Amino acid sequence: MKNTLIITIALVVSSLFTSCDDTLDLQPISDIGEEEYYTSTEQINLAVVGIYNSLQGVMDTEWILTELRSDNTYMSPQNSETANIPYRQVDRFVLNSQNIYVEEYWSSLYRTVSLANNVITQIEIVEDEDLKSRYEAEARFLRAHAYFKLVRLWGGVFIVDQPISGQEAKTMDRSSESDVYDFIIEDLLFASENLPSEVDGSELGRLTSWAAKAELGKVYLTAEGGYEQEAIAQLSDVVNNSPYTYLSSYEDVFNISNEYNSEILFAVRYQSGSVGLGAPFANYFSPLQSDSYVVTGSGDELNVPTTSMSNAYNISDTRKDVSMADSWVGLNGQVNEFRYIKKYNSDFANVDDAGNDWPIIRYTDVMLLLAEAINENGGPTAEAISLLNTVRQRAGLTDYTSSEVGTYFDFKLALEEERKLEFAFENQRWFDLVRTGRALTVMNSHFATEDQYNNPDDPQFFTGPIEEYQLLLPIPQYEIDLNPSIAQNIGY
Repeated sequence: MKNTLIITIALVVSSLFTSCDDTLDLQPISDIGEEEYYTSTEQINLAVVGIYNSLQGVMDTEWILTELRSDNTYMSPQNSETANIPYRQVDRFVLNSQNIYVEEYWSSLYRTVSLANNVITQIEIVEDEDLKSRYEAEARFLRAHAYFKLVRLWGGVFIVDQPISGQEAKTMDRSSESDVYDFIIEDLLFASENLPSEVDGSELGRLTSWAAKAELGKVYLTAEGGYEQEAIAQLSDVVNNSPYTYLSSYEDVFNISNEYNSEILFAVRYQSGSVGLGAPFANYFSPLQSDSYVVTGSGDELNVPTTSMSNAYNISDTRKDVSMADSWVGLNGQVNEFRYIKKYNSDFANVDDAGNDWPIIRYTDVMLLLAEAINENGGPTAEAISLLNTVRQRAGLTDYTSSEVGTYFDFKLALEEERKLEFAFENQRWFDLVRTGRALTVMNSHFATEDQYNNPDDPQFFTGPIEEYQLLLPIPQYEIDLNPSIAQNIGY
């Protein structure tokens, strides 16, 4: 049993939200929910825990709109075409504004925003100044985290910084991407200045200032406007001065008995044991009809590593066996040649109830982001190459030489490949491709060469080149219906 934040969630979230006004569960933005009223510091603390808990709902569909849209994975050709149309729409970039997962993910992110706003606007209830600053910082980080996902997937979105009525929400308009990034940066700067530098014991899993600085560094690297030096400052601080470090073994990072280790700055927490907080991903990603030979209760095979993903690993790369498998062994030792993700597998008793945390920010992520920021600020330096090689060394790979990655573009491509392998199936790949301007090139090559989309026996899966407008998702149709003045993203 994890003696951490997840236990607090299990004990208090149900009681906290059974008393909440039903409007909290209505569709944001159209019905984002007016604020709940808290009367004590303890209630504010429980409300903050509720924001953390809302991230489980976010993660439930995030992989569909990020990893499944990347060249890392696809929807299994074995899966029913008629029963899984929304997944295939996402996978093949033929989705529309009524896709259920577009609607669910948008709604889950704005639910996190709504819960954060309730805390921020009532923080004066807390009399202890240190606790007040900390709780507000946690809420503002989590709000910024939600908006960082929203702006990268939809572009300009609705900035909601306080509880509003459904009627007020229907009169709102989308803000520009630039304004959304300014809002995110403001929240993260506050969080970095007011979160504690470390947590332990029963608070393990709550945010630290280092996590805020890492997220801020990635935001600076992503936003347009030339923030590379600001990104370097934040990321260097984490790499050089924080208590975090990379583990010597890649496998140990994801070991369920070693969660929230020194490499994890932030993760979404899960707890098995039929307490309503288990992770479903082991079952989502494991092979169809595998009974319990891979994980308890078989799998849905909804998110399958591509052929190119499997082939991308060097034979000596120790990360592959931790992240995925090319086959599984079933009844009577029969080998079934079907690839599957294994990074989130563990022993658990009930379907969709694994205890594996989902890492959001890892120390190696910060290292490679710093290397990227340095390269974007003038090309690769000895420091940038060293950061890249340190990650490769743990994976059992040889170092790059300066002659191999000494130019801006050579380093950029090498770093892109390293991030693909280091953060395989962690929902990082799509955001990486968009941030570096490589999404169209990589995805169109993916559709032209990957077996899934080019099998003459399955012409229904053929997928042509995508266009730039498809890098963004459509605004959910229910928002347009409720407020027809809202501008839909171009192409939809």
